[in-house]
Amino acid sequence: MFPFPPPPPAHPAHPAPDATVYRFGMRRLRTGLPGTLIALCLAPLPLVVTAAKGGAGVGQWVFAGVWLLFLGGLGVLMAFALWAGRGALLAFDAYGVWWRHSRERQTVVPWQSLAGVGLYWAHKGNARAGQKIMSLELCPYGDVDDADPLLKPLVVRDQPPRPGLPDRRYRIAIPMYASRRWGRELAAAAYARAPQLWFGEHERPYGYMGLLSSARSARDQVR
Repeated sequence: MFPFPPPPPAHPAHPAPDATVYRFGMRRLRTGLPGTLIALCLAPLPLVVTAAKGGAGVGQWVFAGVWLLFLGGLGVLMAFALWAGRGALLAFDAYGVWWRHSRERQTVVPWQSLAGVGLYWAHKGNARAGQKIMSLELCPYGDVDDADPLLKPLVVRDQPPRPGLPDRRYRIAIPMYASRRWGRELAAAAYARAPQLWFGEHERPYGYMGLLSSARSARDQVR
């Protein structure tokens, strides 16, 4: 049995003004926008070239139309996904850890509800390349909160990072583009807010997040 902490203070509506904020969505928007614009600009190119020829055959028109639909549709989907996710962020304040998909869809895990906080990471490919995947590990007192629709997808079952911590916890995956930009800074910010909970940074085999996600999906289907 895990000791339960006193109830946290009143639930705030948003991160505090002095919160340390990492805007994953805006970073992704800036990173993915050039590729999206290139796809949208290239989509009508074969159609323009075919029209300029004047005597183009049916096959060329069909190819141009298929190219326009495929690449244009891909560009539109990419633009929609980037814009829809522009509000995604991770934030730390005195109250807890905030995970936001948008201003209307956000949740917070209070520090007082946690028994441990740390960072897992793994190299992608050659360690010399410096590419890493990371995840913030939030270990609660007792069991996780399966009722919150934004927290439920974050729940994983894994070996406790240290004795006395539960095996079920929240795992927030840090996108690779955000890991390169904020990896060390993010770990330092989490530690600064709750040093008494910090269990450190631990290397894991590459694919640890994907394998656990697959196992969780299979377990949910059995249920």
